[in-house]
Amino acid sequence: MKASKMFFEDFEIGLVFNTGSKKITKEEIISFAKNYDPQDFHIDENKAKNGPFGTLVSSGFMTLGVSFTQFFETGVVKDTGMGAWGIDELRWTFPVYPDDVLKSEVKVIEKKLSSKNPSKGTVRTLHTVTNQNNKVVMTWIANFLIKTKN
Repeated sequence: MKASKMFFEDFEIGLVFNTGSKKITKEEIISFAKNYDPQDFHIDENKAKNGPFGTLVSSGFMTLGVSFTQFFETGVVKDTGMGAWGIDELRWTFPVYPDDVLKSEVKVIEKKLSSKNPSKGTVRTLHTVTNQNNKVVMTWIANFLIKTKN
């Protein structure tokens, strides 16, 4: 879903954005994990069969990256985003398997103008990531810095 860019003032508590979907491939899971999370249940199908999930699963960090990308692809913070100062309450609640299709719902839960620099403010968003069966696979709260209109 493409949206218009938004400034700090445009965000309202309770506002919800829905992202597009992304199919997670086995090749992406293995490639990401080889570079950033080389546990057997992420990189080796045979060893994964005897692992905690009984099959190959995505790294939670890959799932986080997918969710981050999905939000940015909405265009909401294009040219107004100034990075983020952290993530809170990251939870991986269900495994992501090859061929799962992920989407994110992003809800504005808080906003606060910077007391030191009124040209920006923090917008806190709750990201709920679900698979094709609407099973929640991950939740996290982002603390984005967003430009004001001034």
